[in-house]
Amino acid sequence: MNQQAQTQRGFLPVSIEKENLQNSDTVQFDVIFVTGDPYYDHPLSGIAILSRLLELKGYSVGIVAEPQSKEDYLRCGRAKYLFCITSGLLDSSLANYTPMLRERENVMVPVHAPIVYTSKIKEYFKGSMTVIGGVEATTRRFTHFDYKENKLRRGVLNDSKADLLIHGNAERALLDLLSRIKKLTAEDSFTKFKEIQEKLNLATIDALSYRVKANELPEGVRKLPSFEACAADSSKFSLLTRIHYLLPNSEFIEPCGSGFIKHNRPSHPLSEKEMDLIYDLPFTRKLHPNSKLFDYHQSMVDFLENSVVIGRGCWGSCNFCVIPLVQGKEVAKRSTESILLEIERLYKSGVKKINDLTLPTLNMYGSYCSLYEDEQKMSSAIIEEEITVLNKTKYCNQKCAGCPKRVLRDDLYPLLEGVEKLQEKYAGTTLELRSAIRHDVILNQKKLFRKIMQFTSRLKIAPEHISNKVLAQMNKGTRADFEEFLKEFNLVNKEQGTKKRLVPYFVAGHPGSTISDMEILSKFCDEKNIYVNLTQVFTPTPGTASTAAYYSGKDTFTKEDVYVARGFREKKDQKNILVLKENNDLAEKDDLG
Repeated sequence: MNQQAQTQRGFLPVSIEKENLQNSDTVQFDVIFVTGDPYYDHPLSGIAILSRLLELKGYSVGIVAEPQSKEDYLRCGRAKYLFCITSGLLDSSLANYTPMLRERENVMVPVHAPIVYTSKIKEYFKGSMTVIGGVEATTRRFTHFDYKENKLRRGVLNDSKADLLIHGNAERALLDLLSRIKKLTAEDSFTKFKEIQEKLNLATIDALSYRVKANELPEGVRKLPSFEACAADSSKFSLLTRIHYLLPNSEFIEPCGSGFIKHNRPSHPLSEKEMDLIYDLPFTRKLHPNSKLFDYHQSMVDFLENSVVIGRGCWGSCNFCVIPLVQGKEVAKRSTESILLEIERLYKSGVKKINDLTLPTLNMYGSYCSLYEDEQKMSSAIIEEEITVLNKTKYCNQKCAGCPKRVLRDDLYPLLEGVEKLQEKYAGTTLELRSAIRHDVILNQKKLFRKIMQFTSRLKIAPEHISNKVLAQMNKGTRADFEEFLKEFNLVNKEQGTKKRLVPYFVAGHPGSTISDMEILSKFCDEKNIYVNLTQVFTPTPGTASTAAYYSGKDTFTKEDVYVARGFREKKDQKNILVLKENNDLAEKDDLG
């Protein structure tokens, strides 16, 4: 049966009572997801993906979204196997505070949500097994800098009462874990982690972090600097960050106090066949009608509803970005056939415009690193068959853009040609590409560049700055790359007889950036007539190399001194030089949110 036809009832249940009205056999959910986001049953939501995947595999699933009261937590009852807990698509501190640490409005998720939610679940359902995951759990799994508190914090599993942490892409890890738990759990019981922990063989599940005792430490696993060492010496924190950046596929032991956390290696990128199955799951593509602040959230997701995910992961290696930490550096892609089938389903249903083909960096679709050449066979619980994954055995500096081992492919080109054929078949349909491209990489993909330009009304790129000194701190392309790109962009506009606008993202206050650097950037934008409204103040996000530089005042990789703008006044001034150069009298009114 086609997966789209397997589930006709719409949303997954948000309470055990409502589920019982539809299915009298359900007395307890196998798995309950607790999330700080509203329940958005769309392939852009990690909770939607995981819950639909578990449903496909025969597990009963309940969803607790944006819990505020005890009643909210109790609505789905006790999970038989697992409570899966996440703050949602954003780190909860970033969701609650602007770069100037002003509180945002209409935020339902508490700060340190994985810790708060786990504590509540353990209080209301004593003995239940809990797993934290998602963006916040992933980026805070090691010792990390907390911008709001202006200090280092222990890895989130240390500060949480959770039993386990799944980092990065969670599909394989969650299915493997559940399969093992199910075999060890009595039919009329619920899972108690301590009773089955030793039988789960946790060391063999990729993407898992868990507590180990001193007498259980495995041999040959690299040990990271302890939390105490990092707190006493900022160079140790830089070292910790440098190690996990340069060895992204490794497993680690991290000491903290008298205990230890074992971090298994991340999951290998999903295969094309696995990606196709996941994104063909029967999503409603809607926001649940019982969501808190429904109208507010609906206004935010309206333009996302008809977007189509084509892959995940990014090898851009920007020092400030969490995407490689969360989705992986290697791009996992759906097949062209799968993507076109989804687009055709949307066109058939009456959708006239696809709002985006979603990938962190559009022109990376299909590209790969040739250093991944060591084949490994493994069983995939997603597609229930053996697959081949690739490992990298040779060390590299992880600077992928411009690396001769990075193989660029223009697989997006035939995909866009396929969209054109669908648009001929379904009159009046369109596609608008909104995802950004990597401008320095596209210079080596000029044919693809021209095809992308046919599907966008304004092109998003992220040069971030123009000062080579600052760009080096960001690990971005050079000023010369951007200048060459601008010439190519203007040439393509001329060739296609269009006047499409460029929308570049810029960052103020990044480590290395001074007032003088922002003045240089402002002058450059004036000379090139560049739109500058999409400018943000750098926010130190947990887990990144730029955040380690912000905390330590040292380049995370070269160990050289780096200038850091720490005061709010200077951060405002840096941004205002760019965005308020013609209206400086409004500077004090700008909240920089």
